[in-house]
Amino acid sequence: MTALPESLTAAALLGTARSAPEFGALHTAGAAGELAGDPAATLLAAAALEATFLTAATVPVIRELPSPAPDDDRPVLPGAAAERLRALLAVRSPLLDEWFEVAARLRASHDIVVDLLIVATTDAVHRDRLIALTGARGRWVAARHPEWADLLPPDPLDDTPWHVGPPARRRRWFEVLRAHDPAAATATLAASWGAQTAAQRAELVALLAVGLGPHDEDLLERALDDRSRKVRAVALDLLPRLPDSAFARRMTERVRQWLLVDGSTVTLAVPERPDESALRDGLSDGPARDLLVAAVAAAPLSVWREHVGDGVLPEFDVDDALRTALTDAWGRAAVRQRDSGWAAALLRRDGTGDTSVARVVPRDILLTHLREASPPAVLDDALLAALPAPWPRDVAERVLTALYTKLTTTRLVSDVLTLLAHRAPFELADLLADAANRTDDLGRLHLFASAADTLTLRKTIHEELS
Repeated sequence: MTALPESLTAAALLGTARSAPEFGALHTAGAAGELAGDPAATLLAAAALEATFLTAATVPVIRELPSPAPDDDRPVLPGAAAERLRALLAVRSPLLDEWFEVAARLRASHDIVVDLLIVATTDAVHRDRLIALTGARGRWVAARHPEWADLLPPDPLDDTPWHVGPPARRRRWFEVLRAHDPAAATATLAASWGAQTAAQRAELVALLAVGLGPHDEDLLERALDDRSRKVRAVALDLLPRLPDSAFARRMTERVRQWLLVDGSTVTLAVPERPDESALRDGLSDGPARDLLVAAVAAAPLSVWREHVGDGVLPEFDVDDALRTALTDAWGRAAVRQRDSGWAAALLRRDGTGDTSVARVVPRDILLTHLREASPPAVLDDALLAALPAPWPRDVAERVLTALYTKLTTTRLVSDVLTLLAHRAPFELADLLADAANRTDDLGRLHLFASAADTLTLRKTIHEELS
């Protein structure tokens, strides 16, 4: 322990009633001289100042207190809900997203702000929602802690992180700029294209998916010529989402040249080997049918308008293999172009579909399909996975009834029960528990009981946050 000057220790031993301490010989005499009040308290404060200097070799200075944190008028998070959040964070529960969504109108109490900020430093998945929960007080505290300053979103108008920050901070700033001004973000990336590593280019180009528009076309065309396969792959994923681009026009022309349609008869005229332009556009050398499907998946769906007639989908006289390939390509195109009409037409025609395609189908059309489906067909886990919460009770009950009464694989039971547990209305918990009690299969009993527990927990979470 650092020894204090004799003038302080003597005054302390004699007592301030009998001896007045002298501060003039202290290293911190200036700060100590400003102290006032009770002599004993003044002596202790002076000792603390001098000890700080002797330990850290730093002269204490008087600083103004910062302005207090702004007010946050949102209701305070109830205590039970705060404890629930701690428990969910401890196990990285899949219910966290739902918890944060329901709690969006609330703020954390001041006594748990620091705890939530500590969690946010290591939980990148929920970081932004944790910061939002801590509110104005959390942002105020984080701004004054060197290790927490990066938790706050950077200022998109201050490009310092982009020029001097580490990769993670540069990426964060670029994300914020992209949300604030997509065109400016594209221009910024284009200006520093050569300064980025291949991995950084691929990562930053992928962020253009947010706010994607015509302002991105030139940079994405540039990315097609990049030496990195990963960069080219990201560009090839984004360009088909721009139906009015030069890339879309090139794909449209190829589809028209390679798929010769005469009424309902189709003749393939795909070249044996794609030319350099086609290779640049991602159409790799391979079987003619695969080459055609890749072009169809990347071309605007409007290319088929002249072949639709009175229906919604083209009807061609082709073999089953080509029909399946075209269906797959049309589905991929519908997802890329977010064409709900085309996705719904595929569902109506085929009665099923990939989850990614079903997510593009309007909710009311998907619900109608499930309500009219046969008991076995209602257990289509790809379609059910595309139906977001909350599920209507009648649809949830149809699924549960079919699940319990039809012979199904354990995998399907597990997948569908997981969806029920996270999306069904809360009142279905009793039916799930009853189903668990009625089965003799111990494995399925556990699945039903676990789903009932999850549904009950979700109900409790909503009650705690109400």
